[in-house]
Amino acid sequence: MKTSNVILQTVGLGAVAGMRATMAPMVASHYLSNHPNPAISHSALRFIQMPVTAMITKLLSVAEITGDKIPGGPNRIIPAQLLARVASGAFVGATIFKANKLSVIDGILLGGASALAATFASFYLRKAADKLPFVKDQIAGAVEDVVALGTGISILKA
Repeated sequence: MKTSNVILQTVGLGAVAGMRATMAPMVASHYLSNHPNPAISHSALRFIQMPVTAMITKLLSVAEITGDKIPGGPNRIIPAQLLARVASGAFVGATIFKANKLSVIDGILLGGASALAATFASFYLRKAADKLPFVKDQIAGAVEDVVALGTGISILKA
């Protein structure tokens, strides 16, 4: 794959991680469990290609999506939430770069930075949406879920 496409995939999945911490690894694991990559198969990241990992990440995503709909949940910009999203973006960045035989460190940095930016962007977009008449927080969250999932799937198909 061209380096520019690798960068776009990494930035895109990093952004998905900023919206939903578990969704980017879930999309990556689902894809890689169905399309194993030889560059990952003999690395420390090989677990991401296992069907059991795909199932676990799907369950974690369902839990995160459900938890997001509960009123009074923590903001995504508190340190623990922010760290989880950045770590998720860094992880998918490392995975994408490793799959394409590029620097894992570059993937970590790019994926993590993208997740960081998307965490704040999605937080403030969600806050703005909540101020719109007839838009409830749960509806804004559901729209965000659809955008994150659709984006993740589209990125890996490219």
